[in-house]
Amino acid sequence: MAPSSQRDTSAQWLQPQVQQEGLHGYLVTLRERWRLILLALLVCVGAAFAYIETATKQYKATADVLVTPVSQSDQTTLGLGLISDSNDPTRDVSTAASLITTIPVAEHVRSRLHIAKSATRLLQDITAEPLAQSSIVSVTAQATSPAAAAGLANAFAQGAVDERTAQLRRQLATTIPQLQAQVKALPPAERLNGTSPLVARLAALQALSNVPDPTMRVVTQASPPDHPSSPRSKLAIAAAIFAGLILGLGGAFGLQALDPRIRREDQLRALFRLPILARIPREGHTRGAGALAPGKLSAATSEAYRTLRTTLAASRASEFRPQSVLVTGSSPSEGKSTTAINFAFSLVQAGHRVILIEADMRRPTIGAALGVRPRYGIGNVLVGQAPLEEALCVSREYGDDLQLLLVDRPEVGAVDRLSLPTARQLIHDAEALADFVVIDSPPLTEISDALPIAQEVADILVVVRLGHSRIGKLQQLGEMLAQHDLQPTGIALVGVDRPPRDAYYYASDPGAARRPEPEAEAPLTR
Repeated sequence: MAPSSQRDTSAQWLQPQVQQEGLHGYLVTLRERWRLILLALLVCVGAAFAYIETATKQYKATADVLVTPVSQSDQTTLGLGLISDSNDPTRDVSTAASLITTIPVAEHVRSRLHIAKSATRLLQDITAEPLAQSSIVSVTAQATSPAAAAGLANAFAQGAVDERTAQLRRQLATTIPQLQAQVKALPPAERLNGTSPLVARLAALQALSNVPDPTMRVVTQASPPDHPSSPRSKLAIAAAIFAGLILGLGGAFGLQALDPRIRREDQLRALFRLPILARIPREGHTRGAGALAPGKLSAATSEAYRTLRTTLAASRASEFRPQSVLVTGSSPSEGKSTTAINFAFSLVQAGHRVILIEADMRRPTIGAALGVRPRYGIGNVLVGQAPLEEALCVSREYGDDLQLLLVDRPEVGAVDRLSLPTARQLIHDAEALADFVVIDSPPLTEISDALPIAQEVADILVVVRLGHSRIGKLQQLGEMLAQHDLQPTGIALVGVDRPPRDAYYYASDPGAARRPEPEAEAPLTR
């Protein structure tokens, strides 16, 4: 049975201290998700540049029209339809602005400039607005070229004056004959001396008929603009940068909140109060290569497994008994088998006799990694078809001190054999033959039949891979172990950043990075 020190019915290791990440947590998220933020930024800026290059350029030009209302008390202009002053000066200018953007003015401009657009569509390119609190109306035109924009603005400004002048003259053409008839009816003396108001008004209207509308005139001609008003390059790029940062940051923090995988050590501390016994660098060139033998590891990774040997073996230094270690995890492909192989080999390098047991019967990889094909497998031992001593084999490459009990062939149903009483006895028999027994267990959350083995070992080592292990699965593993009064000894954290090339391991062990492939296998004779 496992030592009493491994039993903890209160499961204090599942009750981590509450940690406040604060600013540090945000900075870590930014560091981890910087590629996503950069991608969002590049996409938005790229879209802005594409818009700037493909969008039709629009230019705006403005002409100014001065509004000079006539007095309401002026009897001369009464009834002519001219703009008259009011108590609200802004109302007069607003009235003049509305008179510029009318269908008759647009038709006048179409005819003058020979534009094919309808009057209604042409008005969509024109705005007439009062300029602040002044008596000026700004007539702004939009077009696809600077000259067209200036010409259109000037045409509407002058067209409004021309249209108002035409209306005035039509009104005068009706009013003047009526006044002339009334003047003829006056006594000759009164008509000739000019004292009659009718005579004075007739003279004023006749003079008015020869000039433009006195209430509106163009004071500033529009000039062709130097730059397009749309698209506005600087504004578009600034908006794209802002949108890219918002999308990138939102996506980064959103994914961080929703990401079910372990990406940082502090996430582990938020789950378990367990020590991290070793931090094992990622081997990027071996993705999808299966379990890795010692000869395929870098010097830094080999040193990490020696660190694991030191920290885990030290926890049992005071106990004079063989030590058995179960290497497990929460889900497949976490580096569990690689950890079991290289931890066992590091013990051999320290002068110990080690038995490495492959208990993952569904996905065996140790034999292929070490180049060994067993005569008998662990399944044969568990059902009594072969004794343990005959089933053990060794690899010529790694010496006789590393004895292997492997799976001869994958069997889905064979995993049930782990729950047999012989599985418990197997651990004790192996401990009698070696200094250390290392068991490569299937993930306990996937194969609960391996729990009887976990109850017999001295130590349980949980392998966690950054960026792969799922928080929910780790929680499930912790709850399962706690339910069976089992406490892991610690965690082997796989997938940390590799140290720089000038690190101590490289300088001190230049030949440890690579070893030749094993050539053959050899059965163990005892």
